[in-house]
Amino acid sequence: MNFNNLALDLQEIKKEYPNPLEFFKGKKLCLFKACLEKYFPGVRWGFQDLLEELELDVSICNDQSCCSGTFFQRNLITRAQFSAINERNLSEMNRQADIVLFSCNGCYNSLLRGRDFLKNTEVRDKTQKILNSVKKKADEEKYPGMYDILENPKLKLVHDLDFLYLIRDELLNALKFDLRGLKVAVHYGCHYLNLSRDKKNVENYLGSKNKLEALIELFGGVPVDYQERENCCGWGASQLLINPREALKITYSKLKSAENVGASFILMPCPTCLYTLSKPEYRDNIKKWFGEKLEIPTIHLNELVAILRGCEEERCITLRRKTPRLEEIFEIITQQ
Repeated sequence: MNFNNLALDLQEIKKEYPNPLEFFKGKKLCLFKACLEKYFPGVRWGFQDLLEELELDVSICNDQSCCSGTFFQRNLITRAQFSAINERNLSEMNRQADIVLFSCNGCYNSLLRGRDFLKNTEVRDKTQKILNSVKKKADEEKYPGMYDILENPKLKLVHDLDFLYLIRDELLNALKFDLRGLKVAVHYGCHYLNLSRDKKNVENYLGSKNKLEALIELFGGVPVDYQERENCCGWGASQLLINPREALKITYSKLKSAENVGASFILMPCPTCLYTLSKPEYRDNIKKWFGEKLEIPTIHLNELVAILRGCEEERCITLRRKTPRLEEIFEIITQQ
């Protein structure tokens, strides 16, 4: 069985469409529901609001479960179980949409990784057995071939960061505010920096990863380099549970390094990284264990775009929540 690459080919789109946004017109899009988005509602709803303003056909992915990446990374499920969870997700989303967009590095990686595992015959056979057992428990087969492993689904996957960078010229036209020369540090996250599954060749994988910096400059800000730019946020799958002090030392080093270069905030494309770098409990433990209270705010790219667009609270949900994480950034940008 051969498997097509599920990652959307961005290079081909750029070659064929002078305005890449035109590629997405007339296609059905859905937004994957990342578990940790529940702590940051503006990540999904702010992004959906943008897509609707761009007159794209977008909805939330239906009948989709957690990608189970965290469970797999913590050795709580097998490769076959991991692949079965994501193959079921693909089966459902393949009926609903042509393109799925991901706000989370881990979710995007998981859907692609699960397909990689199916190239192993033993894993593929075990995966289909699991899917068959799930199918038996369903009241009825909702559609032909339900939960059969998909050889060549029509579906394509793309990370929100890659999408926003691809349509950056149109995105700029949708902004009401700019970054006013603010210094911004970036954090890509391990699953974005180290992902080769959506690259067609080694050159693309080894090429410089600077899309966030390019967007910051486009938005009128100044990207600042810092020593810990490419380091982990400290999440480390099970490490925050097994070795919390050692894990948060990595988080501390990341935050402190960005503060040292005068960054106004840290920008990232992943809610899991955002959770780790912003959680008040973690900041309190950093102060207790390492003797410093770090105040640097953190924000997801989708939240920042929503603020720059002037997306009001009632449309994008809790963007102006009373929290130092967003309040300071919101006030600086919108008081122009």
